[in-house]
Amino acid sequence: TSFSEGQQSPSILYCQLAARAAAGWHSWTPPQHALPAVVPGVQPMLDALLDHTERRFGRELTSTALTAMTFAVNGLSATEMEDVLSMDESVLDTVFQYHTPTVRRLPSHVWARVQRQLDDLLVDQGHTTRWYHRQLWECAEKRYAVLKPRVSKLMGIYFANIVDPALRKERHIADQPYVLSDKPGTKFFDVDVSQLNRRRCAESLRHLVNAEMWNEAAAEATQDKDQGPLAGIACRTYLGYTFQMLRCLATVVGQLYGDTQKPTEDEGQQGGQEISAEPSLAEDVHDAYRL
Repeated sequence: TSFSEGQQSPSILYCQLAARAAAGWHSWTPPQHALPAVVPGVQPMLDALLDHTERRFGRELTSTALTAMTFAVNGLSATEMEDVLSMDESVLDTVFQYHTPTVRRLPSHVWARVQRQLDDLLVDQGHTTRWYHRQLWECAEKRYAVLKPRVSKLMGIYFANIVDPALRKERHIADQPYVLSDKPGTKFFDVDVSQLNRRRCAESLRHLVNAEMWNEAAAEATQDKDQGPLAGIACRTYLGYTFQMLRCLATVVGQLYGDTQKPTEDEGQQGGQEISAEPSLAEDVHDAYRL
């Protein structure tokens, strides 16, 4: 049966997925009852493997974690994954359903077990983890598309460094400032003593736009309490994220104002939604887009 299904999907990736599924079968189990099942097609085969993984480690935890990894721009590191999952109450409720922890934060071994289960389907790229094959990533995008808005909101809040201070302190969520430096007050243009936070510049704006958090996305690009106005644009431009940033800003301007005409202070509603941003923020994001 497995051989005939392999003939219907003759690709090395499919054969690898099918062999991976069959490797976990017991010798006494009939093939038609074995799990995960071998089915024709890369998408159904990956779905079968992920269904098996979700049953083993919990659907809420596994699906949320894999959604975050799938829709992250450059994957996620282990610490970032733990931080993002620790912000999700539904994930923590399932993880701690039989135990009340001293610190309500996802234990490190929980994601590590899921990652180990999918080890040969993932790849470490620098310090982040992502799908090792583009077709796996495309299949995961289709599978977890329904979870994208919720998880994008979590990642947008995390990478834009707008986590509630009480939650950050309670769950030990890491800061994501624009500048990584041991010296307080270091500015992004002090290149001798500062290092720009590449992870924030790559991830935050994209996720805020995907979550339709328009005002937060506008503020992320044009305002920062530590680095001053337009620091986000300067940092992203320096690190080479100009095209991605302009695409996001174009979406924000279109959603908030409906066109690229500069908004006036008395414009309270355009594009079908109220503008809650301050006039100065409205002008900043529009000027940034036009620039």
